[in-house]
Amino acid sequence: MRVVSDYPTIPIVRLYELGGWWRDYYDRAHVGPMLRGSYAVAVAVDPASGGTVGMGRVISDGASDAYIQDVIVEPAYRRRGIGRRIVSALLECCRADGILWVGVVSEPGSERFWEGVGFSSLPGHTAMRLAGEE
Repeated sequence: MRVVSDYPTIPIVRLYELGGWWRDYYDRAHVGPMLRGSYAVAVAVDPASGGTVGMGRVISDGASDAYIQDVIVEPAYRRRGIGRRIVSALLECCRADGILWVGVVSEPGSERFWEGVGFSSLPGHTAMRLAGEE
């Protein structure tokens, strides 16, 4: 597992594509600044092939709250603990700087994974985003 500040764009775009999160009209040039602007980025690399097989990142001001997002593991590598190790590395970065409130907006069906790494739902709260934006 690598916690990185700069990482090649192409393997990250590929992971977003595998997760169904990439749209044809997205600009690949934004991926580098997105990664560099993140508080922490963890990338999982297959030691045998050297290929990128997973990633996740944290967005935070570095002082109070943090949000984990974009945790994705290539389908062929799932159920091997890679996602758990990505989240663990990201949480360790947060804890090292005293950030104890960490949130995540999970995709439907992934609740069991997030509960397994220590997260729970926030009763009375609803995740929202700006309407009409992609």
